[in-house]
Amino acid sequence: MTKFHIKWIKNESLMPQDLAVMAKLQLSMLEGVKALMKSGDITDWGSYCDASGGYCIVEGNEAEIFDAIMKWYPYVSFDAKPVLSVDQVIESINKAIVESKPK
Repeated sequence: MTKFHIKWIKNESLMPQDLAVMAKLQLSMLEGVKALMKSGDITDWGSYCDASGGYCIVEGNEAEIFDAIMKWYPYVSFDAKPVLSVDQVIESINKAIVESKPK
């Protein structure tokens, strides 16, 4: 299963101006995040200290990731990138070394 690093950014233009309403919306979204973490659908999550956005780590395929992030749209936009483990990177480097040797 592919692991994705997803950078998320709040769409400030859609955030309510009323502080109480904005807080209620954001707390509701955070409860959704907690539920996804509890179920294991999100393995790591963090918010930038300036409250503009954050990141999460998710495993799945492209269609599953798309389905998951659409639940948060348009309040949040995303930049999802598949990532490799350290072992996958080492394997790729070793493969490149072998393939670069003259035959």
